[in-house]
Amino acid sequence: MRINIDLDDNLEQELPLSSRKSVSILLGAGFSAPLGYPIGNDMNKRLLNFDDSTLDFAPCGSLAASTDGTKPMFQMDGVLNNHQKYFIFCKRLIKEYTEAHNDTFDYEQFYDFIKTEEAKQQRYQRLCDDLLDDCESYEHYLSNVSHIYNQMAAHLLKDKTGKSWYDDEPFRVNFYDGYNGFLSYLSELSREFIVNVHTLNHDLLFESFNNTGFINGDMSDGFDEYGSEYYGKLTIKNRTYHCRLERYKGRYNTPIRLYKLHGSLDYVPFYRQNEYGWMIPENYVKIKWGIGAGDIMKSRKSKIGYDISPFEYHADFLTGTTSKIKRYNEPLLFRKLFKKFRKNLRDAEMLIIIGYGCKDEGINEMIKENFDYRHKPSFIIDAYTKDGSQVDLFKKELQAKLLRVQINDISKALFE
Repeated sequence: MRINIDLDDNLEQELPLSSRKSVSILLGAGFSAPLGYPIGNDMNKRLLNFDDSTLDFAPCGSLAASTDGTKPMFQMDGVLNNHQKYFIFCKRLIKEYTEAHNDTFDYEQFYDFIKTEEAKQQRYQRLCDDLLDDCESYEHYLSNVSHIYNQMAAHLLKDKTGKSWYDDEPFRVNFYDGYNGFLSYLSELSREFIVNVHTLNHDLLFESFNNTGFINGDMSDGFDEYGSEYYGKLTIKNRTYHCRLERYKGRYNTPIRLYKLHGSLDYVPFYRQNEYGWMIPENYVKIKWGIGAGDIMKSRKSKIGYDISPFEYHADFLTGTTSKIKRYNEPLLFRKLFKKFRKNLRDAEMLIIIGYGCKDEGINEMIKENFDYRHKPSFIIDAYTKDGSQVDLFKKELQAKLLRVQINDISKALFE
């Protein structure tokens, strides 16, 4: 009788996380391009010629899209709500800004422009003369452009099929079109290292990789649902449910760890009232498909009921060439993420940069100040960069190796 039969079912013994070294990865907009997400120039063109034929702003301040191909009707007797008027003004402002800047529009520079003295010039003030009520001012309209503009940009963050949420996708065993090489290498790295993935993108593409055989749930992003007091209203076919939501706890307990340095389409700050009556942001919460940014509640400990966060029209993500850098030090979320980013760079054995145009001065400085590029290897993956470009210049500063390959063609051999 044979007892010790080899069934070839021995599992590979993985190193415990506490004893692993780490690798840092930085992703930019180009990382999402293979799936059809718009990069800089595409966003510029689409915002400049924004198609609102099936879109409008609801009285609550949220951008709404029709389901039958017609424009939603929110006004009563032809009277526009405030957010519809801000929307009209924002589109006019984009056109006038472009004309004033030699017919050139950059969506991040425009966001900075909103907050400058230039935006208060007379040529811009006349754009809302026909929209103002007796008690309103141009400054009031200008201050409301940001939340309109953010939602316009968020609306455009879709892949080539028009999707932006992937939680309804089937499990992919070992295939993800356009990303197989990267995911295979990522899976291999995660067996030996802690892989800290930092992304500047707001889309939910990378999270979708968790539902593949390459990662298989081995990803954490600092958000946790267990014991959460935050809920969202989900309405389906005239039925309303309260769904528990994840909130940021800073817990990273898997081999692959995701840090969305510029925020995300599903990150929303929850506000609460303090003892002085002021509404202050308390924590960042992750919304789910079908739950709006204004549908978040927090259960009360001392009595039955919920507290409602009254201000949010949309998810919070960073944009603007200089505006976003100013927000890097906000204590509720971004300061924590960037503190981890700097530490991860200091600890990293290797740095891999994919699809990043190297135009964010704040990010560039953090890399140079914290990653030991003089003694440790760094790689920039960009199949299309040109000599003398910002990517080429940053490559030389980091003494990095430039790999002109597609994301799908990434393999372990490139980094040896």
